[in-house]
Amino acid sequence: TEHAGDLLGARPVVIPLSARDALSVKLLYNKDAKNDSQQQSSSLWKRSNFATLEDYLSSTLTATTKIKTKLLNPLGVAEGILLDCQQEIERRLEELEVDVMTLRLLTSQTEAWEKELQTEVMDEFRLDVRKSWEQKADVVDRVIDELSIIDQFK
Repeated sequence: TEHAGDLLGARPVVIPLSARDALSVKLLYNKDAKNDSQQQSSSLWKRSNFATLEDYLSSTLTATTKIKTKLLNPLGVAEGILLDCQQEIERRLEELEVDVMTLRLLTSQTEAWEKELQTEVMDEFRLDVRKSWEQKADVVDRVIDELSIIDQFK
């Protein structure tokens, strides 16, 4: 009843009854109008508690109230469910916004790391090329020196 009360916005009246017992009595005694008093005095009818429900409905609901209840109850329930759904969607949206910010941060950090890595790799590559050229230049210098020494002996 608490959950129903939350959905409906009011505390519902709960009348325990046995629909099976009430149906049995109705089927047994409803064959003719003479048996109406027998139906009302039947222990099965009393046990069903259906008379209490009938009395409550006939005493509390006017024709206008019956129509209003029929029309508003589903709308009220739907409105409550929609509000719950809206709150859940807003909560999830907040979580997603945090996730988007986290992804943006990770993306920017990854891009910075990639640039840094590229710079380091390029620097290492330049250094390797420079060393290689220096080694080749040393070899060329030695060859030229040797050729000039040979040239002097001629």
